[in-house]
Amino acid sequence: MNDEWEPLNPDDDVVHFHQEAFENLPRTQIVFQLFKEIKKIWAEHCTSSGSRVFGEGFECCVLIPSQQWRTGKIRVRLEFCPDETEIEDNRLDIKHENSPLDDLRQQLKEGKN
Repeated sequence: MNDEWEPLNPDDDVVHFHQEAFENLPRTQIVFQLFKEIKKIWAEHCTSSGSRVFGEGFECCVLIPSQQWRTGKIRVRLEFCPDETEIEDNRLDIKHENSPLDDLRQQLKEGKN
């Protein structure tokens, strides 16, 4: 695995866990559904201010090695780190009109309503 993390698009990206990651949750979900479930779990086990962790964040100070203290905010978001760095070649530049995940996304969105 490399260390290049990519933010996930909550409305379009789909996550499938190879093993059970969260008790009683489906292994395959659109990111916004997974995020919603994580927020619910957080709210059940943490303070009422826990929802701020995922939204506007909390004011804080951060100390990074070789730097000074910095003030700002901290929040939680979902990111993905691929196992291997993608090889750039002509095949990756091909734009697909339809994603192979479009059907799955549509099914999951319909199940949301």
